[in-house]
Amino acid sequence: MYTIEHYPNFAELPQDCTWLHDCGFFYRPQWFEILQRSLFADTDTLRIYAVADAGCGRTLLLAVLRHTVLDSAATGADTLAALSHPENFAETPLLFHPAASDRQGLLTALFRHLQATPLGNGRGRCDALRLWPLADGAELEQALVSALQQAGFRCQRYANSYNRYETTAGLDYAAYFAARSANLRYSVRRRQRALEKTGQLKLELYTTPEQLQQALSDYIAVSMTSWKRPETMFNKEIQDMMRLAAELGCLRLGILRLGEQAAAVQFWLFDRGVAHCVRLAYREEYKHLAVGVVLTNFMIAHALDRDRAASIDFGFGVEDYKGGWMKQARDYYGVMAFNPATAAGNYHAARNILGQRLKRGVKTLLRTAGLRK
Repeated sequence: MYTIEHYPNFAELPQDCTWLHDCGFFYRPQWFEILQRSLFADTDTLRIYAVADAGCGRTLLLAVLRHTVLDSAATGADTLAALSHPENFAETPLLFHPAASDRQGLLTALFRHLQATPLGNGRGRCDALRLWPLADGAELEQALVSALQQAGFRCQRYANSYNRYETTAGLDYAAYFAARSANLRYSVRRRQRALEKTGQLKLELYTTPEQLQQALSDYIAVSMTSWKRPETMFNKEIQDMMRLAAELGCLRLGILRLGEQAAAVQFWLFDRGVAHCVRLAYREEYKHLAVGVVLTNFMIAHALDRDRAASIDFGFGVEDYKGGWMKQARDYYGVMAFNPATAAGNYHAARNILGQRLKRGVKTLLRTAGLRK
């Protein structure tokens, strides 16, 4: 048997939730607070659900959610959505205590509670849930969908994003580089030799709060002159993320300099064995020198030979260049779950689930009739 409570912030969580700090950078309270403050402060309300063992009182599951009425699939409905980042740095924030053995049971208990219990403050039961991202075929995805169905929700799975990565456990840089294509190896070596011959090449890494303070102006300057939209490179959320990473020893900020001028920058984050490539940019005037390629190679070498990364994650997106550096790929999905116990839940389930099936049926009929390719 389990008990379930919800809390408006992390400060009010039960005292036994200290294990949350061991779940990694992207599940720390400080990171969730950055997300809430940067992305959802004006529209959504934080709601953290704690599922505890009714016998001993130990908290076994934390679900970090936000209440919104602006979800694109259920506009106006009371929706509880995962407090996740649009770039999918980590899977949906359903966090289990290390001693939690019955994860399916915990999830089922949580979803039954959400299906039947009013949200409070004059609001009824939640009409829908949005839980994302979930790695395709992962154990969490299977357990989550099964638990939602047992709780009575009507589920719709949808494609969320595409991710390039590579498992590198036990691999050093030399072995990694030898496994790249001949074209990439030749390009990296040729470009690096050309830069070294100038006598001006410097490859530097910044990791501490003090070093970040020194390097941040160069990071911003390069971002301003790159092809990237400046607001995506150094908005307050990214700068808060950098500062938190530096405080926790996770920051890996690489800068390629030609003489005293920063020509390329990359913001990486190393956490729990994973090297995440978060942001990269270079000055357009140095594009022909492939400064970005040389800096990427430097960052990967550091991740493998110094940090001993068990995997490298190139983030979401289908850009072609990522396939040269990373040999593996995976799809991420999300789940919309509609509550059949509410009028709005039924309406949006019909509109989304049945509507999608109807569209597929019409397309099939049109193809059969030769009216659509």
